[in-house]
Amino acid sequence: MSRMYNRDYIYLIWKDYKTRQRYIVGELSQNGKCEFKYRIEDVNKAIENGFEPLIAFPNINEVYESYDIFPAFSSRLPDKRRKDVKEILAKYKLERYDAFELLKKSGGKLPTDSLEFVDPIFLDETNIEKLD
Repeated sequence: MSRMYNRDYIYLIWKDYKTRQRYIVGELSQNGKCEFKYRIEDVNKAIENGFEPLIAFPNINEVYESYDIFPAFSSRLPDKRRKDVKEILAKYKLERYDAFELLKKSGGKLPTDSLEFVDPIFLDETNIEKLD
């Protein structure tokens, strides 16, 4: 896991179901509060190939902020009240329920769409803190 500029990041990936091409359409980050924003150049390429901005985040030029993880993303995770939540957390090597970390480790992939979250690989080593 990596942090840049003291923020923890995960990328939102959209996969074109026709070509199987993957696009990094957005970034979800947190440091006290959550922030979601589209990566303009990448999302525009994805839009050219059929991607539609998420209903919860319709404006591709806006930076969305919240003190909690956005419901559009937390709905991709198992409910923390599930009876088997401890087994789910163990599967992802988490000691406690942390929606951001669970989203990062599980990918938040649903069978009904072509979105998933991935832990980014930063190529520029400046301002990057590597965590294990």
